[in-house]
Amino acid sequence: MATDLWTPTGTALVGVVPVGSNSETGSPIVAHTIMLRAKDRFGKEHKMRVQVLADKDTSQSQVEDMMGNAAERFVQEVREKYDKRPPTAEERKEIGKALNELRQYAQRRIASTSKKIYF
Repeated sequence: MATDLWTPTGTALVGVVPVGSNSETGSPIVAHTIMLRAKDRFGKEHKMRVQVLADKDTSQSQVEDMMGNAAERFVQEVREKYDKRPPTAEERKEIGKALNELRQYAQRRIASTSKKIYF
């Protein structure tokens, strides 16, 4: 069953492993592991490993649907989460300077008795 599974584009079937049995029915539960890959708008590749659990009552089409839904959600998450470009090296330096200045002022406030900056 595992070798003839359809996987969505951009995914790779890593393997099929038995993980246990259903406590109510006693039927074995199998984990189908797939590796999802997607690129954000800036070309950076993101990866995620997903396990789809199935027992003997779960049909092959249901497993394939769960894999497809997981792949769609992952691609959508990547597009939504990484829509802002990462800061450039120069911007990171400016951010670091601002954070250092903030830390220095916080240390000065802690050192003063009334929590106000006098120097």
